[in-house]
Amino acid sequence: MSYPIYMLAALSAIEWSQVTWRLEEAPDAGTAECEQEMIHDVLLRHLPRQGLSVDAGCGTGKWPIYLARRGYRVVGLDISLEAGRTARVTDRNVPMTVGDVRRIPLRDRSLDAVISLGVVEHDERGPLEALREARRVLKPDGVLVLSVPYNNPFRRLVVNRLQTYVTWKRRRAGMKLGLLEYRFSKREVRHFLAETGFEPLAAYPNDFLPPRNVGLWVDHQNLVFNPLHEHVPGELFRLPGLAGRVAVAVTRHAPWLVCGEVAFVARAC
Repeated sequence: MSYPIYMLAALSAIEWSQVTWRLEEAPDAGTAECEQEMIHDVLLRHLPRQGLSVDAGCGTGKWPIYLARRGYRVVGLDISLEAGRTARVTDRNVPMTVGDVRRIPLRDRSLDAVISLGVVEHDERGPLEALREARRVLKPDGVLVLSVPYNNPFRRLVVNRLQTYVTWKRRRAGMKLGLLEYRFSKREVRHFLAETGFEPLAAYPNDFLPPRNVGLWVDHQNLVFNPLHEHVPGELFRLPGLAGRVAVAVTRHAPWLVCGEVAFVARAC
C-alpha cells in the first residue's frame, strides 16, 4: 500500500521542488546535475528524439533545457510562474508554459511523450487524475516516463515504523500536519498505469548516483524535522560519516533497497 508522508501544514503547502529551487547556487545548477541522476539514461533511451515531449511539472526546467540542448523537442509545463521565470533566465530558447498537470493546455493526442518526475505523488486524491490527463494528450503508442517516491524495502521495514511514531508524536503535541507526498510500491504504480490506459514496459530505480542518495537523506530530514531551507547546496542529499559510506555502498550495489523513487516507462494503449 502507499505510505503517506506528513509535514507541518505551512511547509507541505510549499511544494518540495519550490524549496529546493531556492537552494541552487545559479539558475543553471540543476541542469548541470542531470547526468548525476539515474533517470538520465532512462530518458535518453526511451524519449523520441524527433517527437514532441512535455515535462509536466518541470520546476525550473532543468530537464527540458538539458534535453533541448541535446536535440530533443521538449516543452516545460509547471503550475508555478516563478519556476517558469527561472527557466527562462537559464535558456530563453526552450518553450515554457504555466499550467496544471491535471489540466494540460494541449489538444488530445498531440504529444509523442510525457515526462513526469516527482509530481503526481503530491495530490491528496492520488495520481489517477494526472495520469488520465497524460494519456489524453498522448498519441497512441506515445511514451510516458513517470517517476514517483518508492516505498522501498528499507522504508517498509525501518523508516515507515519510525515515521508513523514521529507523526503520532507531532500530532499529539498539537502540530498541524499536511500531506507532503505518497510513496508507492511497484505493484501500485503498475495498477495506476493500467487503470489509466497505459501498458507498463519497464521499471528502474531512480535517485542520484553515489555519493548522494535523495531517499535516505530525505527520510533522515523528515525524522529529525530539519527544514530543507537550513541547508546549503553542497550538503544536499549527502549523509555524513559512517551513514554516508554505508549509503554509498548500498546505493551502488543494491539500488532497489534504498532508492528514493521508482521510474516507469509506459506506452499509451
